[in-house]
Amino acid sequence: MKRVWFAVVFILLCSALCIYQQGYVKRCCGELIYMLEQAQELEEAKKDDELKLKIDEIQKYWKQKNDFLFVFSEHSDIDEIALYIRSLKEAHNMKSALSETKTLVIIYYENERITLANVF
Repeated sequence: MKRVWFAVVFILLCSALCIYQQGYVKRCCGELIYMLEQAQELEEAKKDDELKLKIDEIQKYWKQKNDFLFVFSEHSDIDEIALYIRSLKEAHNMKSALSETKTLVIIYYENERITLANVF
C-alpha cells in the first residue's frame, strides 16, 4: 500500500510542477511580448532615448528570468532568444530586430504550451 501512496504523491507533485511551469512560462512570455510591443511603438515614434531605456528594461527582465527558464526548456531555444535580446542595442535595423525577437518569444511560448500537438 505504501507504493501506491508514493505513486499518488509523485503524480501529484509532477502535476503541480507542470502546472507551475505552464503558468511561469505564460507570465514570462506575456510580459516579454508586452515590453517588446512597447519598444516597437517607441521605435515607430522615433523616441530613441525612451527606446534605449525600454531595451535596458527588457534586458534586465530577461536576465532575471533566463536562468529559471533554463530549468524548464530546451537550451537552444533559450539561447537563441537570449542572443537576440542581448544584441538589441547593437542592432542596425531596430524594427527588424524587435520583430524577430518578439516572433522568437511567441514561437517559444507556443512550443512550451501543453497541447496535443506538443505531447505527441
